[in-house]
Amino acid sequence: MTYRLWWTVGYTCTTEREFLATKHRLLPATYEMLDDALRRAGQVARAGGVAWLIEGDDKTRLGRGMIEQTLRKRGPELEMEAQPADRRSRPPRREY
Repeated sequence: MTYRLWWTVGYTCTTEREFLATKHRLLPATYEMLDDALRRAGQVARAGGVAWLIEGDDKTRLGRGMIEQTLRKRGPELEMEAQPADRRSRPPRREY
């Protein structure tokens, strides 16, 4: 399954009408899982951008409002957890 996320940052599109008019010129970001697309939408929102639409091959269609609502509910769950650095797991030594 693939999911496509259309998003903008800055003043490219400020309304839904402008987005729909320019959608054919924007390149969507493609993800294998819906959670990955939602995670990126959250990152876009934190950077000051707008995640306009997520469409999936399975006919999933999330508009701006539904994306924002989902991020409010599942935001912490979608955040990537930083993996703690384990000092004992060094790469193996090469012996010549």
